[in-house]
Amino acid sequence: MKKKALFLFFFLPLIGIVLLFFVLSTVNRSYIKTKVEDLVKEQLRSTAEILKANISHYLSEDYKADEIFELYSGEENIYYMALLDDKKNILGWRSQFEGYLPLSRQTIGEKESWVIDSPVGKIYNFFSSFTAPDNKNYHIYLGYSLVNLEEMMAYSQRNFIILFSVIAGIGIVFFLGIYQIQARYIKKEKESEKEKREKERFREISAFTSGIAHEIKNPLNSLSLLLELLQKRSSRELREDVSQGRTEVQKISRIIDLFSAALKPMNLQKEKFVLKDLIEDIFESLRREGFSESVDLQYSGDKEVIINADKALMSQVFLNLLRNSLEATEKGAVRVQVKEYRKKVTITITDSGRGMSDEEKKRIFEPFYSNKKQGMGVGLYLTKKIIEAHQGRISFDSHRGQGTSFSIQIKGE
Repeated sequence: MKKKALFLFFFLPLIGIVLLFFVLSTVNRSYIKTKVEDLVKEQLRSTAEILKANISHYLSEDYKADEIFELYSGEENIYYMALLDDKKNILGWRSQFEGYLPLSRQTIGEKESWVIDSPVGKIYNFFSSFTAPDNKNYHIYLGYSLVNLEEMMAYSQRNFIILFSVIAGIGIVFFLGIYQIQARYIKKEKESEKEKREKERFREISAFTSGIAHEIKNPLNSLSLLLELLQKRSSRELREDVSQGRTEVQKISRIIDLFSAALKPMNLQKEKFVLKDLIEDIFESLRREGFSESVDLQYSGDKEVIINADKALMSQVFLNLLRNSLEATEKGAVRVQVKEYRKKVTITITDSGRGMSDEEKKRIFEPFYSNKKQGMGVGLYLTKKIIEAHQGRISFDSHRGQGTSFSIQIKGE
């Protein structure tokens, strides 16, 4: 699946969910607003009926309109009220707008209720007629504040925005996480497929080269035996040339052996052993070779670290690394430090030698690359291959004239 398809696959549902939530919330808020407005209308209509009954009573007792409205001065939600006669002339009124009554003859009689905007917010207007005990017709005009409704709707809208933002944020993070997981899975799947193809190709190359090496080794062995026989039967003048030819044949044979070993799959024979004992044995072997005359071999570790690995192959790893360190160090010390943390063992080999150039750093693990005159360039390649076969990893740090440090990480017991 391509990245664009992945993006659409994961984010289209998110966009759909967010839009659905937005639509449902908008419809819900509109429904609540309509229901609350209906409730306000019913409440105002009931208030109007009560006022009409009370005003009729006060009129029958000869109260004036302004005197009647003074009795209702404590009604905070009713912003204004007015009493009109049958000809719609204002008989008396009270308003919280400091002497202003928002009433015009154009609006009277057109409808029973309507909403107007005012400096304090929306006001719901209600206009209704009634007949007093004296059989005279009157009209009552009320203005009811919708500030509480607007505050409630504003509060609802603010909560909606917060909730919408939270849900959208969580959704984005969630789908981004799924997208990243899927992308990593696809990447690993591709890498696995690539690794599988490389392994298959490596098997083919290994089988092919093994066959070639076998076919070349047989004639080389025969040639080496013939040269040995010729050396015995030849004159003294020719023996040196024959010996040199035999040496070259043996060198070719050794190159083929190294080449076969580099391509041969690792068949690990794991066993548990104390790492310090193995390294001390290698130290002793190198001392017998004469490496410790001017360079001191040192080991440090917190405790007896045990690893489960192929002892022979790991011995080859440390022998390669320590021999390289000793060859690069004229004087000073080569130190081996072992640490174990959470069942992971780290072995660090540090020397005070000449260090590596930038070119050597780039190609250090390449097969058949060496800066030594007699080197085959296979040792470090095999070292890396052995470590990786044990599910470990090897790294290095080197500076020209300041020495080199190799670090191996491998599983402990």
